[in-house]
Amino acid sequence: MTTLAHALQKEHEDIDAAFAAYKTALADGRAAQPVPRAAMQAALAALRRHIYIEETMLFPDMRKGSAFAAIFVMLREHGQMWPLLDELDALLAQDAPAARSSELLAELGQVLSPHNDKEEKIVYALADAAHAGASGQAIHDFLATGTLPAGWTCDRAAGAATMRPGAS
Repeated sequence: MTTLAHALQKEHEDIDAAFAAYKTALADGRAAQPVPRAAMQAALAALRRHIYIEETMLFPDMRKGSAFAAIFVMLREHGQMWPLLDELDALLAQDAPAARSSELLAELGQVLSPHNDKEEKIVYALADAAHAGASGQAIHDFLATGTLPAGWTCDRAAGAATMRPGAS
C-alpha cells in the first residue's frame, strides 16, 4: 500500500497538472471548448475534495502534535483558496471571459504552490505516523472512493475574501 504522504502528494501533482493544462488551453484559445472546461471543473472538484480530506480526516488528530502551527496555516490558506475556486467554478459554468479565468488561476497559484510545498514537507511528513492505524486506512479508503459531501465548505471559507493575496 502506498503511504498517505505519497497518495496525498500524488493528488497535488494531478490537480497541478490539470491546472497547467487549462492554462495552456486559455493561452491557445481552447478554454471554452467542452473538454478543457470539463477537465478544469473536475480539477476544481478534486481540489475541494482534497481539502475536505485534509480538514475532516487528516488534520484533526494532527492538531494535537508538532504540526499544530502548520495546520493553522494550511486552514488559513484553504480559506484563501475557497473563494477563488467558487469564482472559477462560476466562470466555467458561464463560459466567461478567459482573461478573468487566467487572473484567477494566477492568484490561486500564488497561494496553492507554496501551500502544497509546505504541506508536503511539514504535514505530510508526519501524516503516516499520525495515522498509522484505522484512521490511515479510512483516509486511504476515502481517497479511493469517497466523494465530497454536497454543500461542504472549508473551515475558513467564511470571510476568506478578505484574506486573499494582495487584499488589504
